[in-house]
Amino acid sequence: MSAAAAPPLAVAGSCELIWVEGPDAASFLQGLLTNDVAALSPGESCPALILDNTGHIRGAMRVARTGAQTFTLVSRASEGGPLVALLDEYHFSEDVDVIGPEPFALVTIPDSTAPSIAGADLVITGDLPGTSDAIGVDADTIVAALGATPGSAVDLEIQRVEAGIPRFGVDFTPANLVQEAGLEATAVSFDKGCYLGQETVARVAYRGRVNRRLRGLVLPSPAPAGGAVRYEGREIGLVTSSVVSPRLGPIALAMIRTDADAGAPVEVDGLDGPARVVELPFTNPLQ
Repeated sequence: MSAAAAPPLAVAGSCELIWVEGPDAASFLQGLLTNDVAALSPGESCPALILDNTGHIRGAMRVARTGAQTFTLVSRASEGGPLVALLDEYHFSEDVDVIGPEPFALVTIPDSTAPSIAGADLVITGDLPGTSDAIGVDADTIVAALGATPGSAVDLEIQRVEAGIPRFGVDFTPANLVQEAGLEATAVSFDKGCYLGQETVARVAYRGRVNRRLRGLVLPSPAPAGGAVRYEGREIGLVTSSVVSPRLGPIALAMIRTDADAGAPVEVDGLDGPARVVELPFTNPLQ
């Protein structure tokens, strides 16, 4: 007799939801956001950004289509209010209502193909590869319905850094362009029509380059976020997220100038030995 499968891990957190509804909801969001949200079918979701007219990132979210004229925007806790203010800033004569934000529980679980989960109002693709996020009023209800083992938020953060998934306000800010944060492959459609900031995104993609980019660092010992990174005696950026991975040891994300190629030794404030720059994700930190 084969052994029973282990129960899935579930990590409880929080988010905020914003509802965009009305006959013009799809066209309104399509003209503002970087991804092709109008192409979503009900039940599908995707990451997206809202930029300013110079291409700098003003907000990040995931967009779920819940009906022909209804979308739900999922933001991190405390980021919903600024997102609503941005939507209102560009809401003129469109027949659309922007409702929220409202706080909700969010439970990250292994990929789920279930159309619904007890206790969850919405299930969307997770930020981390291979995960889904179940969103509802009460995290305990969702975890119990799954028969899941509660997991650690620290472990989830380690997985986020290992996967090189940047977080708005932590690893990138309104000072950054899309390509600096490395989000062009996941949060941008290069086939849709125009959207706010699109010219800068396209110009960098097809004719230019950025001078700084989010990279990984393999560290000799743990380093706090905010530490300066130096290459050949010059400061080239800052550590943005730092963890100790059971698999890889001390690692970090850092927004640094592209002067330092993958494999380059760099100095990090407070550390005795050199760190090493690596490409993201941390699939093979020895390369």
